[in-house]
Amino acid sequence: MLANIVQNGYPRGMQSYSPFRYPGGKARLAEWMLRSLHHNGLVGGCYVEPYAGGAGIAILLLVQEHVNHVVINDVDLGVFAFWRAVKEYPKELMALVRHARLSVEEHARQREIYLNPGGRDVLELGFAALYLNRTSRSGILRGGP
Repeated sequence: MLANIVQNGYPRGMQSYSPFRYPGGKARLAEWMLRSLHHNGLVGGCYVEPYAGGAGIAILLLVQEHVNHVVINDVDLGVFAFWRAVKEYPKELMALVRHARLSVEEHARQREIYLNPGGRDVLELGFAALYLNRTSRSGILRGGP
């Protein structure tokens, strides 16, 4: 049964549900996690991800209905803000993505927001993290364009 769900650690036909490129991501552990959930009778429960990053496993488990609920957290305030914005402000976040300018100047502006989060709202900071992840080398948030 599990062989029909995943292949080489990824869901069949798709490598990731996450919008983030995340160096060191845990997606390669997806098959192990699925086996562990089934083996321990935890299917349908809650999956808690304290260091979410791209949250590839959490999203896979939720989308494929192996769990009913996920809790996502991260030590990086920008990453945490992104996932909070996904949950609380999805339409506003999508609008920011749709209207994003791709330029070195915009990258510098988003980097400034990300590096100096004080007083920023969750949507602004979360978008900055996503922008930098998608426009920086290898998805490294503190990296260059």
